[in-house]
Amino acid sequence: METENIYRQELISKYRQSLGQIFRYLPWLKEKSGNDMTKHYQGADMPKKSIVIPVYDSTLLGFVKEMNATGLMDRNYVYTFSRNRIRTEQDELRIIDRAELKNINIVFDIMAKYVLGGMTKSALWPKGIENGVFYHGLKRIKEILEVWDGPRA
Repeated sequence: METENIYRQELISKYRQSLGQIFRYLPWLKEKSGNDMTKHYQGADMPKKSIVIPVYDSTLLGFVKEMNATGLMDRNYVYTFSRNRIRTEQDELRIIDRAELKNINIVFDIMAKYVLGGMTKSALWPKGIENGVFYHGLKRIKEILEVWDGPRA
């Protein structure tokens, strides 16, 4: 029993240290959740038939950069999706809402789909905000850490 509590505290400490100050993005994510975050550059001298250049909010880019720097984004997130039969955005949100400490890695893997996947398909970054995955995932992680943080009797 004691070793279980020690392991749990070490795990929570690891997550707290890795996540740092990333929870400061929660109010911004809540405000932007559900909104269309897609903007395109439209220069005055741009020809009508030119390539559309996406422009991203600096806060979004900062959030993605910090999430990637945590070291908790697993490149093998695809296996979590197939193992848990996650097919739709509703599945992602449902699993995030049901997550506990023992399966918190699933939340990180769902967020990794958008953070890491956005490195090659940048439309995933604003999609993670629009569908609420970033907000719900970060909020759920914070809730889990707050529940388990502190001494247990």
